[in-house]
Amino acid sequence: MFSDRIVVLARDLEAASEVRDLLARSHPFHDIEIVDTLAEDWLPLFLRSLKNGRPFVVLVEVRGFHELAEVLEPLKKAEPLLPVLIFTRRLDNHAHLELHRMGLADRLLHLPSTTEQVKNMLESLYQRAAEPLPPPAVVAPMASFLPAKPGSGASTLAWHFANIASGILQADVALLDLDLNCGVQSLFGAAQTGMNLFDVISVVDHTGRLPEPTHIPKFGRVHIFAALRRCRAVRIDSGLFANFLQSVRGTYALVVADHSGNWERFSVETMQASDMIYCVAGSDYLSLTQANLARTLMEDAGVLPGVRLVLNRNSARFSTPAGQAERLTGLKLAACLPNCFGELQRAIPQHYLVPDHSGYCEAVRDLVVSLLRTAGKLPAPETWERVGERRAAAAFLAALGLQRRPRAHAVSQPMLRS
Repeated sequence: MFSDRIVVLARDLEAASEVRDLLARSHPFHDIEIVDTLAEDWLPLFLRSLKNGRPFVVLVEVRGFHELAEVLEPLKKAEPLLPVLIFTRRLDNHAHLELHRMGLADRLLHLPSTTEQVKNMLESLYQRAAEPLPPPAVVAPMASFLPAKPGSGASTLAWHFANIASGILQADVALLDLDLNCGVQSLFGAAQTGMNLFDVISVVDHTGRLPEPTHIPKFGRVHIFAALRRCRAVRIDSGLFANFLQSVRGTYALVVADHSGNWERFSVETMQASDMIYCVAGSDYLSLTQANLARTLMEDAGVLPGVRLVLNRNSARFSTPAGQAERLTGLKLAACLPNCFGELQRAIPQHYLVPDHSGYCEAVRDLVVSLLRTAGKLPAPETWERVGERRAAAAFLAALGLQRRPRAHAVSQPMLRS
């Protein structure tokens, strides 16, 4: 919910007054509030005021790195999706480059300015958010992973699926973690720095394209788009997310979405755009019953024809036979994953993937190949033969009690921090 309030965050009150006069002439029916950012408690007081509605726009004074570090970054961290404009009398080159990295370089208002310039800038702020981006020439296939219930292993499967796919395709793969509060993909990838999902969505909204790959957390050739932190108040506008998703599908060879039970509008629209949705369930009766309940939601969302069942930990003693699992869930079976709980427990905390000669990775690899074949994206025969040779070598070394030292993208490589 947005209010008619415009907030000016500034240390130079003379510059703030000049901006207020411009705003009053260009938007006379808005309440304009000046906040002195030299006050120690300005940020908590401002965040508390957001409970009554987000401002129409927030103008932040930036003169150098002091304002970037002490005003703009704390504000964006607390409320990533606030509509923000920057104003300044004079800006050094280093600060300008940092604004460019943050996707705010085209939201810069230089003083002195005119009423017309202020009006045009504010109009462009909302026009960009409302206009869909043109469709890319080539659209990457997309796979979505949805758990039947918490703990089904959907996030772990999405993580291995993305890494194995990047090895088969020999190309960059995008991994979207759509759980905004408890997502684990950044933990799997040891992604502690880089742009989070909210910032990337904002950059696409401002510039019409994704930020440079060097700013995105990654492991090998898997680029991770995740919240990176918990934030109770953040919501994602589905219109902004649609532009982001279109940019991602035009940039990467494959997009993997981990939904983690998220049924917000942008998550459902991602499922609707997916080539395949994998509902991951344990092979016990309770998990399969929950998968059947989830099927009702999928049917309401219009995605049911593209949903397939993946049975996890299927080699356990209590496993339900595959045919009975299909009858209980009403979903066609895509894959049965063996019980690999012990290997996963040892690998994940050390930021490793399960070795690629394991039964789990073999099953995931078959799932990847099936999707790529359906989407018509399977690599050329010579590339596929090289992948097959690596698989054969790994199996041979495993039989000897040895383990091949893999490359960065292979599935037993330690996580790369970025």
